[in-house]
Amino acid sequence: MLFDMTIPASAFTEKKLKVLASIPLQVRLLKDEQLLHEFTTSPDQMLYDLSDVLEADVVVEVKLIPGSVVEFYPVVNAL
Repeated sequence: MLFDMTIPASAFTEKKLKVLASIPLQVRLLKDEQLLHEFTTSPDQMLYDLSDVLEADVVVEVKLIPGSVVEFYPVVNAL
């Protein structure tokens, strides 16, 4: 299953990322294609605060970790 999404900073009103997934996902914050911050989500956690690194010209990439077995399609929202 392919699941890659890119979210511009302008889509965030609360600077939070909401993730509902049964498997960990890779999240990368990029500015001018340079990596600012990277982390892996946990199925036990739904909200991630991005206020420390999210600026106007940052994009957030969310990707499946290669080799992960996906039970259901992940749901990711910019808050």
